[in-house]
Amino acid sequence: MPITEDSFFTENIVKINKRINFILFCADIVPISFILLTKLGVWYVPTNYAISIFIYNTIISTICFFLNRSQKKLPQHISMYLGLIAVSGFVFLLGMKGVIVVTVSFAFASFLSCLYYNRRLTNVITIVNFVLIIVAYKLRAPGVTLVVSGIKTANRWFIENVPGVIVEFVFVYLSSDSLARRTSATLRRLTSLNADMNGAYRRLNEKNVEQFNLNKELQEKNDYIEKLNAELNSRNANLSENQYKIIEFVVSCLGNYDIFGVTHNYHTGRFVQEICKKLRADGHYADELTDEIINRFMLAALLHDVGKLRVPKKIVNKIGKYTEEEYEIMKTHPMEGRKILESLPPVDDGKFNVTVKEMALYHHERWDGSGYPYGVAGETIPLCARIMAAADVLDALINPRLYKEPVSIDEAMKVFKDESGKMFEPCIAEAVISLKDELIVINRDLKTYEATKLADNLAWWQKYYPEFKEALGKTIK
Repeated sequence: MPITEDSFFTENIVKINKRINFILFCADIVPISFILLTKLGVWYVPTNYAISIFIYNTIISTICFFLNRSQKKLPQHISMYLGLIAVSGFVFLLGMKGVIVVTVSFAFASFLSCLYYNRRLTNVITIVNFVLIIVAYKLRAPGVTLVVSGIKTANRWFIENVPGVIVEFVFVYLSSDSLARRTSATLRRLTSLNADMNGAYRRLNEKNVEQFNLNKELQEKNDYIEKLNAELNSRNANLSENQYKIIEFVVSCLGNYDIFGVTHNYHTGRFVQEICKKLRADGHYADELTDEIINRFMLAALLHDVGKLRVPKKIVNKIGKYTEEEYEIMKTHPMEGRKILESLPPVDDGKFNVTVKEMALYHHERWDGSGYPYGVAGETIPLCARIMAAADVLDALINPRLYKEPVSIDEAMKVFKDESGKMFEPCIAEAVISLKDELIVINRDLKTYEATKLADNLAWWQKYYPEFKEALGKTIK
């Protein structure tokens, strides 16, 4: 519940009323002590006087007790004034007989009134106390020892002591007024600030509710968007799968132009995959060679020789070594492949297109800069092309070609060892060498697969190009 100025001061009146009522009940101990001490001879206080004080205090405290039990505002305010005046009256009764010397005790009620944080109440009680102390001194004067002994008259004693009472009154008035004024103002500012804060909290809570509703609406929209994205991703996955199938279909069509084109492309794709995984396992290019990138490199390898479509078929499929002129023509296939791939529609948001064009253009470059078509060196050559170059040479070494017989896996490994830092990046050459046992198994499995999968293609070449019959027979051994 918000704390307002009115509720705070009302609640405070109730609490202080109960506290003063408790003080009044406890004050009954004073007249009882008078009676007991008098009986014991320690002190002399007239019994009737002590009993009158006890009766007065008991009646007043009982009245205040029943007023305090009320939940209404008016009885609480009556109890407030009655309780303070009762305290003043109690001190007045103690001081009027002169049995007990009472001076500053008259300020007790004034300082109690400050607990109500009501400056007007404090001033009224302070003035009432001043009047009572003057009356008490007037009533007390005839019983003072100096008056009884005849040294002074009652009036003279009263006149001599009133200035001191006035000084005490001024001191008490200024002190209690300042205290009441400052505490009241401070608390009113605090309650006002609290009210402002409550208002701010209420407005903030309203905004939070509004924000919650907005967040709920946004969450519903986000769920709907996620659903749409899931559907879109599913469609994109199907689209990507179809794009890859189309690429594989194009590669299979290359088998009708290049006698070793299909097998070579599939071999290099598989070798590229294994080399990439080995490099990553050995801590080379671990950040670049993610599963997604490795799959992209493997697929791009299928099209790395697509430029051979612009090289005369008689040169591509020539039995024996090339002449110098034929070799120069063959060396154009990387750039021709780059040109052909410019027309490839975007695959994988165009990321595949970048990779496949780099692989086609740079896969005959060498680490030491002695390759073609540009003679670039080192890391200037894209990573995909550096890996592709190793896979390309590996397959050309361990599998038959129209111009040569295959070499053993050990001889192939020697080539990679000798060409480390020359033709190949050292870490890539080392990866190929360390994959020796795996490459033997992979190459054997590929040939087993191709013996059945590419049987129709091999039969077509043997039928229309009988001169290649012997060479074709070696491809599946």
